[in-house]
Amino acid sequence: MHSVDDGLRALVARGYRFLQLSDREDRICAVIGTYGWAEYYDRIQINDEHDAVATRAVLDSAVEAEEVVWSSSGDAVTAINALLDLPEPGEPGAPGRTGRARSGLWLPTGGPGAVGAG
Repeated sequence: MHSVDDGLRALVARGYRFLQLSDREDRICAVIGTYGWAEYYDRIQINDEHDAVATRAVLDSAVEAEEVVWSSSGDAVTAINALLDLPEPGEPGAPGRTGRARSGLWLPTGGPGAVGAG
C-alpha cells in the first residue's frame, strides 16, 4: 500500500473493525483497528500519518496480562504494510507465544516491579 487510505481500506476488507478516539473538542486523536483470531488479536493504533504501532498479542487469562508476540512501529503506511504482511497465526513465519516482541516495545518504568525500578 502506498497511502494510509488504501491501507485502511485493505484492513477493513480483511475484517478489521475501527474506532476513533477524540479529544474534548471532537478532534480525532487516534484511530484504532482490531482483528481477533482464536488465540490472538491484531491491533493497529494510528496517532497521525507519521506515528503508528501495530501489534499481535494474546491475552493470558491465567495472569490477566497481555503478551505481545510481534510489533511494528513507524509511519502509518509502514505499520499498515507490516500488519498486512503478517502471516496468520499457525502459518509458517507467524509469531507465536514463544516469540519475542521487537526491542522497540515500550515498557513502563518507575513503578514497583516495573522494568528499571530499583
